[in-house]
Amino acid sequence: MTDTYDIIRSVLTGSFLVPEAELGPEATLEQLEPDSLALAEFALILDERLGVKIEAEHATRTTTLAEVTEYVDTLRASDTVTAP
Repeated sequence: MTDTYDIIRSVLTGSFLVPEAELGPEATLEQLEPDSLALAEFALILDERLGVKIEAEHATRTTTLAEVTEYVDTLRASDTVTAP
C-alpha cells in the first residue's frame, strides 16, 4: 500500500497542488474540492503512472485516499493493468 499511497499523494500534491497537510488516508476526494473534470484527470494520471484503469465509481467525491489505494493495489495484484 505504501508505494501506491505515496504515488497518489504525489499526484495530488504535484498535479493538483493539494497541500500535503490535507492528505491523510481518511481524506475524501471531496475534501480536496475537485470538480468532475479533476476527478477524471486524477483517474487518467493514475492510469498513466500505475497502469490501471480507475472506474468512475472508485474515484468519487466520497472515496477516501485509503479506498483509492486499496482499489489500485487490488487491480495491480490481479494484473488488471493497461498497456503502458
